[in-house]
Parts: sequence; C-alpha cells; structure tokens
Amino acid sequence: MGGGDGPGARALRRLPCFERVCGVKVLLAVHGYPPELCGGTEGSTQALARSAAAGGVEVMVVAGSLEHGEEFSVSEDVDRDPQTGAGVRVRRMHRSDLYFDHWHKLHSQDVGQAFTDILEEWRPDVVHVMHWLRLSDDLVLRAARAGIPSLVTLNDHLTSCLLSLRVHPEREAPCEETHSAMVCMACAGALPPRTPWVPLEQQMVLFAERKARLDRELDLAQYRIVPSLAHGEALARHTGRSQGALVIPPARAERLSPSPPLPAPDGDQPLRLGLWSGGGAAKGARSILSALIRVVDAGLASPVELHLAGIEPMDMSAVDLPKGLCCIQHGPFKHDELSQHPVTRVHAALVGSLAPESYGLVADEAFELGLPTLLPSAPALVERFQDQAGVDFYDPASEASLVEALGALCARLPQPLSARGDIAPSMQALTAMHMGLWERACAAPVPAEAPAENWFESRLRSEAQASWDRQCSQTSPEDLGFSPS
Repeated sequence: MGGGDGPGARALRRLPCFERVCGVKVLLAVHGYPPELCGGTEGSTQALARSAAAGGVEVMVVAGSLEHGEEFSVSEDVDRDPQTGAGVRVRRMHRSDLYFDHWHKLHSQDVGQAFTDILEEWRPDVVHVMHWLRLSDDLVLRAARAGIPSLVTLNDHLTSCLLSLRVHPEREAPCEETHSAMVCMACAGALPPRTPWVPLEQQMVLFAERKARLDRELDLAQYRIVPSLAHGEALARHTGRSQGALVIPPARAERLSPSPPLPAPDGDQPLRLGLWSGGGAAKGARSILSALIRVVDAGLASPVELHLAGIEPMDMSAVDLPKGLCCIQHGPFKHDELSQHPVTRVHAALVGSLAPESYGLVADEAFELGLPTLLPSAPALVERFQDQAGVDFYDPASEASLVEALGALCARLPQPLSARGDIAPSMQALTAMHMGLWERACAAPVPAEAPAENWFESRLRSEAQASWDRQCSQTSPEDLGFSPS
C-alpha cells in the first residue's frame, strides 16, 4: 500500500522528515472509519492515513465497527485516496458481544487477541491509538509487549467520562464533575442499556479496572497528543493524567472555500440559519430550536428559517412553532458537498454542542465558509476563536445566555465580514508533525515495565463477557431502560 502521486504527495516528499519516515509502517487504531462511520475523529484519522500514505508511509488502520455478527470476525479492505491514488489497508473488528459501546465493554479479549495477531503478522514500527471504543483498552499495552512504541491522541473525554462526551444525559448540560465511581456510574446509568444484574460492588470494580487500564495506556505511550491546549488541561484536571501532552490539531483533507454571502432578506424572505453536525441531542439542536422559539416570540423584523443537517431527526409533532419560524431537517449529508448544501447557504452558522468540545471541526467549517458563527463558550472554542471577527459565544449551560446571543445575532444579520485567514494548519503541516513524532517514537526505547498477561486472565474475561451477555439477553427491554415500542 502507500505511494500515490499528485501535488500533495509530491509536496510531502519534499519535507525534511520524508526520507527518514518513508517506508515506516504505522498502525492507526480508531473506533470507526469511513465510509461506515464518518464522525470527526473517524474523518480526521482517514485524512491523516491518506496523507501519510501519499508521503510514503506504509499505513494500516485497525478500526471498530457497528456491524455486529454472530461470531467475532475481522474484515479487510483498501481505502484508496481519489486525489493521490495512495492506498491504506483497513482491518475492521466486528464484535459479536451485546452492546459493545457500553462502558462495561471497553475491554474486549477478542479484539485484543486479534490486535496482537496483527502486530505479530504485520510488525508495524509504531502504533498510534486514536480511540479505544469498540476496540479494547489494552492496545498500547499489547504493542509494548511486542516491543513496539506507541502514541495516543486523546480526541474526546473517554478517559474521564464513561459516556465520552461529558454531557449529563438527563440535565443535557456540560459536566465538570471529577471522574469518580459513584458520580460517573449514576450518570452513565441514566442511559440504556441499564444493567440491573450487575451489583453495585461489581460495577465499582469494573470502574476501577477501566480507569486503571486507561491510565496504564497513557503511561506506556511515548507521546500523548491533544487537539487543543484547553482539552489537555481538562483531561489533566479530571484525571490527573495527560499533563504536558503535545497539541496537534486534527487532520482535515480539504479546506472549504467561502461562497458569496446571501443577500439581506427582502419582504417576507427569511433569515436563514444553519446547524450541521452529527450526534443527536448532545449537539444541542433542541436547545437551539427552543431558544429560537423564544427569540421569534419576542418579535423579529424578519421570519427565521432554521436548517438542520447531520442531526438525529427530531420529532416535531409536539413542537409548537410560532408564526415566523420554520425548521427544515435535511438529514445526512456528504462532507464533500457541504459548501453547496442548503444548510450552509445561510446568513449565519450555529453550533449547538452541549459537550466541552476538544477542538471544534464544525466551527472550522463555518469559519472557512465565511459565515458569522455563534459558538458555545467551550474552553477549546474560546481558545481558538475568541479573537476572530464574526464569532460570538454563549454559555451552553444557560438558556437565557443562548436566547440573548441568538436575538443579538438575528438583529444584526446579514453581517458582512472581511476576508479571513487560516484557522488551522495545513494538511501538509499536520502530516509533517505526525511524521516527526512517529520518527521520534521509533527511536525511543519501549517502556520495559509492560506486564505480561497471566495465563488465566483471558479465560476470566471471556467468561465475564459471556455471563454479561447471557444475563442481558434474559432482561426485559423495560428493565434495560428502553421505552416500550
């Protein structure tokens, strides 16, 4: 695999680090990969994998999958970059256990053994873990046992939150609690599937084991990477780990070009607002809509049209929209068509995430499209956008703050903006940063303290997983927390 041609590939080959990393074998581990899963981390991993492969690095991606099977299996295909022709080998792990996104299931003996088999077969020079979900929480450990150095990129709050988002599911508000068993288990238990067959004492043991294994992953990694300084500080604050992590923004294959701004509404023409993302309620679409209802009820000179895309569909049957407010749900979208999509042919972009974002890829897209943008005051977003023209903030924990900010934004639209510079490093620069770290990791000694697996551990964990699944399958949907259909 690897190779490829094109302007991007040729530019990478002129980098000082190219000759030193050309032919290096890098294994990227991530919880999902396009086209099956197209979230921010999945897309940035693909962009990095393709760019590195075009620059001469031999790349394999080991990815989680939502495709559930009767038996555990590993599938393989090739992701080929249409621009450069570079190929990336992709091996997807298809788990057979139930509800493998549940926090009890972060460890998987099947995935772990398959990962070890890949390390022995392919012998990568370096392992770079982008996410553990749907894989297993011992990837760095297994690489260390094989004498292979590792890096980890902490793209979200998995190490300090059982749900990864740090959004309280019942309050739908950002969480700043310290990572601790009783608080976090109560929060995660608000979402199905609930686990009434697992005693509290056993859940506390599972929490402690999960935390210890993730801490060990961080301790064994040669380098820890975070997308923003604010995210690194949050992880250190909540977990006591990740101090001194390196800041490298997530990769993106292409920058968006601004379109001509929409003209001012004329007569009964509406102000158009766009909100796009993926992730349902945690992305705050309902909060945005609720605040807009209050803004319109208070009186606006123009009607408002809210466009949603990539958001989990909202049931509008119980929503009483006032006259002058329309909500249009476009459903899924393709990122390569975003600049011409109706959700971006708007007067302003809204970001409604309730989570303390680690970076803000959607905010980058809005910025590049030249749109006035309203952002939640998550520390990472404030860090990156506080001095940018046309960007305003609201407190995501305060509905009054959101209503006030939306009202002020609507009152001054349309808002002409001067030309904006780049908000993030180029793809070439980001690839060079990673190439440099991979080179340094390969030259560093692998930690010697990686403990060997006891002969009985595999059997115990496999039996524990089988027991969990048996008892789960015997539990009614209502007791699991699912609403009756």
